[in-house]
Amino acid sequence: MKVLIVDDDHMSCQCLQQLIDWASIGCEQPLCAFNGAEALKLIEAGHPDIVVSDVKMPVMDGRELCRQIYEKYPDINLFFVSAYGDFETAQLAIRYQVKGYVLKPLDADALRTLRDMICETAVRQESTSFFIKICGDEYRDVLKCAIEEKDREMVERFLDRVERLQDNLSLEDMGLWQHLIAPLIDYRKTCLKMDYGLLLQTERKLQEEIMDCPVPERTAWLRGQFAQAMQQEKPNSSLVIGEMQKAIQEQFSSPDLDINMLARELSMSPVYLGRLFLEQTGMKVTDYIQEKRLRFACEQLQHSVSPVKEIARLSGYRDAGYFNKVFRRSMNMTPGEYREKYWHRNR
Repeated sequence: MKVLIVDDDHMSCQCLQQLIDWASIGCEQPLCAFNGAEALKLIEAGHPDIVVSDVKMPVMDGRELCRQIYEKYPDINLFFVSAYGDFETAQLAIRYQVKGYVLKPLDADALRTLRDMICETAVRQESTSFFIKICGDEYRDVLKCAIEEKDREMVERFLDRVERLQDNLSLEDMGLWQHLIAPLIDYRKTCLKMDYGLLLQTERKLQEEIMDCPVPERTAWLRGQFAQAMQQEKPNSSLVIGEMQKAIQEQFSSPDLDINMLARELSMSPVYLGRLFLEQTGMKVTDYIQEKRLRFACEQLQHSVSPVKEIARLSGYRDAGYFNKVFRRSMNMTPGEYREKYWHRNR
């Protein structure tokens, strides 16, 4: 954080510059200005985060500087250092939201008090900035990649910052926790290829669980969820295809069997499954299911005396007329013609 010291007493400026360990509280070495007008030029050029100002100075005093900072740069944190502890100055500090007020002379106690006030402000401002970045999804992709790469150290560092954030801000806002859950959902969607419907259910479940936790326990809950996600393995494509083929073999007689049903059973995206199946087998899932159904129907037509309507039902077709149409388009003959031709051959 950038700091500007404003005081017409050069010794006071030097004292503040040298006797406070600015780096230890996350601040750069301060610049100095010797009146309000000079300070405004430096503020316009460098926009400091913190201004430590005397009250009584020539050219432009601390009162006018305070007013202009309040009106033009409301995000700057202003502190007074003055030999005058009068009621008027105290009123001014309240009106313009001055963060702290230390009286001269600047002895060890005064410097320690000022340092502590600035440190508290710096920590709070860092927490606010971190909060805004989370809610702006600046960490969303980073965290998803960390889960994917099983970078536990990075996740732990991030969640340590969230824990400190809880100590410095009121975190009842649902929006924050939704943004912290988002990388977990993204990972399930893009890496685990979870079905969209199941993904929505999972997201709702996670939202309900984290909001049911007391605020101080939510970071611990997140640690558990991120750890669990990093333990989940990406689906092996050959195993996925095997599971799909097995499910089709066992359920082709169900008229409801389709890519969406398979996706629900495997908790994966139907679009991903369809693309994967085509890449691995060279066939669309719908064509593969139809091939299984027609092969079964041909076997029944050759070796059973069941009516065509019953064979259509056993093969996974609700409508015998549609079955006849599909069969004829594929085999270049009707189911009856196929039975007449191949039943005699195999008697």
